[in-house]
Amino acid sequence: MKPPAMLSKPIKLDPRIFQAVFQTFFLCYGLVILNWKPEWIHFLMSLGGCVVFSYLVFAIQSGEWKMRLRNGGWRFWFLSSLISGLSLCLLLKTNHWYTSLLAGFLTVASKFIFKFGRKHIFNPSAFGIVATMIVTKDAWLSPGQWGANTVFFFLTITLGTIVVTRVQKLDTSLGFILAFVGLLYWRQIIILGWQPDYFIHSVSSGSLLLFSFFMISDPKTSPDHPAARIIWSVVMGIATFYLVAFFWIDNAAIWVLVFSAPLVPLFNQIFKSNSFEWRSSTVTIPFTSFFKKIIMKPFNKKIAALFILIVMISHDTFAFCGFYVSKADGTLKNKTSQVIVVHDGNRSVITMYNDFKGDPKDFAMVVPVPVVLKRSDIKVIEPGIFNLLNEYSKPRLVEYYDENPCNIRNEERNKLAPQAADVAVIGYGSAEKANKVTVEAKYLVGEYDILILSAKESSGLKDWLNENGYKIPNGAEEVLDPYIKSNLKFFVVKVNEKEKKKLSENFLRPIQISFNSPRFMLPIRLGMANAEGDQDMIVYAFTKSGRIECTNYRTVALPTGNKIPLFVQSNFANFYSNLFQYQWNKDGKSVAMVEYAWNVSPTNYVKCDPCVAIPPSDRDLQQAGVWWLKTRDWSDYSDVQNPSDYSDYSDNVYFTRLHIRYNREFFPQDLMFAETPNKENYQARYIITHPATGEFNCDAGRKYLNDLRQRRRAELDNLSSLTGKSYTDWDVVAKNSQEEKAMPDGATYASVNADIYSSDKKNNGILIATLGLVGLASVVSLRRQRNRN
Repeated sequence: MKPPAMLSKPIKLDPRIFQAVFQTFFLCYGLVILNWKPEWIHFLMSLGGCVVFSYLVFAIQSGEWKMRLRNGGWRFWFLSSLISGLSLCLLLKTNHWYTSLLAGFLTVASKFIFKFGRKHIFNPSAFGIVATMIVTKDAWLSPGQWGANTVFFFLTITLGTIVVTRVQKLDTSLGFILAFVGLLYWRQIIILGWQPDYFIHSVSSGSLLLFSFFMISDPKTSPDHPAARIIWSVVMGIATFYLVAFFWIDNAAIWVLVFSAPLVPLFNQIFKSNSFEWRSSTVTIPFTSFFKKIIMKPFNKKIAALFILIVMISHDTFAFCGFYVSKADGTLKNKTSQVIVVHDGNRSVITMYNDFKGDPKDFAMVVPVPVVLKRSDIKVIEPGIFNLLNEYSKPRLVEYYDENPCNIRNEERNKLAPQAADVAVIGYGSAEKANKVTVEAKYLVGEYDILILSAKESSGLKDWLNENGYKIPNGAEEVLDPYIKSNLKFFVVKVNEKEKKKLSENFLRPIQISFNSPRFMLPIRLGMANAEGDQDMIVYAFTKSGRIECTNYRTVALPTGNKIPLFVQSNFANFYSNLFQYQWNKDGKSVAMVEYAWNVSPTNYVKCDPCVAIPPSDRDLQQAGVWWLKTRDWSDYSDVQNPSDYSDYSDNVYFTRLHIRYNREFFPQDLMFAETPNKENYQARYIITHPATGEFNCDAGRKYLNDLRQRRRAELDNLSSLTGKSYTDWDVVAKNSQEEKAMPDGATYASVNADIYSSDKKNNGILIATLGLVGLASVVSLRRQRNRN
């Protein structure tokens, strides 16, 4: 049976329509599937700004304000401005609406100010993004927002766009991707020796694919001649690889695109060709035969096979700053991992806390570091700072009280009684090795003997540790080699028994190291050598400008501000444990969860809402390693107890708490971080409300009971959506609550849950009946159609 004529009739569409449609799909995918926070004001300002500014410029230039809206005149300015605005929505993050509006203005302005002939020099969206970040310091990019599990989605949609529109410069996209990915493979797999999962994670970034197919391929800002486009895109791929691999620059591709744009007119002068003009593309629906015709061309078959191969490669993966090694055997495992990271510019201060339990003489730890540390770069601090930061920033429970509306009172009874979750943190482990080992430095710091080692080959470090009485965990050797080839050093720590006996404490104190390096990272992959199952790491990060986020994994804020059932109060730790596990699974596991983010500068007097503990003082921040608070060098904490030594300061300190649950399968790479200007305050907080007590025999009381039932229904719904568990998983706890026993029967959680069950059962019955009727009607309709034929 032939398809209707209207379906096979060729139609002409502007190819930019397809690009705008697919960009809209990407945005919806991020909002719905990846649970992005809807930044509606940002979207409105970015889209509206681009569209309005474009219309104004075209209208002023032509002097025809109405004609640009009639008879197809809108195509000259609307589609291009829509695509630019959608690009800003997809890529740019801002703190304020006026920054988004400025980005839209700069994007449009670049089209008309920077021109060579009939072509604009810069990619408008790329220029707007880079210019806004430079000018305002209020905008940033989040390369990790797409994750690395969306590659199939992006490839499918992108190839569909290329095939349908037939105007995308496929040679430009492929030239860039093949150059960048090829060099990345050469360095990560051949030179450094990382496992394939490490490389696959690098090239599976949705940000990389979005840039490659929807930004660099812009035909109005790329060279006209095919040969020039290939050379230009390959050069861009090489430059991007160099900045990423050796300078650790996030979002290097978009910076390269902007700063290489002036080369395009030069290429057009050398390689003469007709300038690109937008023309409508003929599309036949259904386009199955069209797709087959395109994809079956020999060259395109090879390209399609290449991408399919990349998609089909499995993500088998192999996690804290170092691993524990032990004398006599290799059974020592990490249980807890807490890290304080202080970062500004190229300087980092990292404080590592371990919960080692056992004979101190059996303790040793190996941590990869980027440089040879000096004695002044290493210090031992008191563990109380970790307890203070944890108690202050951990998720909290907020408690409110209802007032009986039948009793008139002169004072409010509402009060806050915050509690916090006992958040368990689990550790990490790892190992390293080398053929020839050089002792670069040797120090005695506190109760620790410290060596800084460098190695030529992984087997050498393994042999050195074994010869000195340490047995590294199985599987550590294969991870060590890439670190050695990356020219990292190894920070080896063991307990000096003589110095340890001088101390009254039985625990091992945290070690703090500082160094200068462009790498803002934590090498967790090494720690997986002696880690079993899922590991948890709490990262307490302090920066100057705003939140930190992962650049190679998604950073997701946990749900917050939800009202939950009262019976959760007696077991909040269990509630939060279930919540974290459920949300972690829901977000795909390759995520870093934000639990707290706030400006803790001394000049900011509100550091939490509510506060469950005393905020860190300037003394605490200095002990954590925040060196910019004073003009002096804080390499020595000997006078930290002297209050008169502190002066007022206005330097900003932003505190971010990340909770990262990782394993070998979902975290194939070390944690890469970036400091952003994001200053939005956040804390994981959950609310319970105690119901009013007494008699409810007045009209207001009866209304209160009805509202209470509705509120409790919403609380049970929240419990299910947050933890994946229903009332039946908590009914024993709920029924034993004294407050629950004092409630009228119709307002108890048990009765509300019964109503929910009855309502759901009724709704399911209606749905089944409706589907049955629709099915029956369909069968009758088909039979009538057959009888007519």
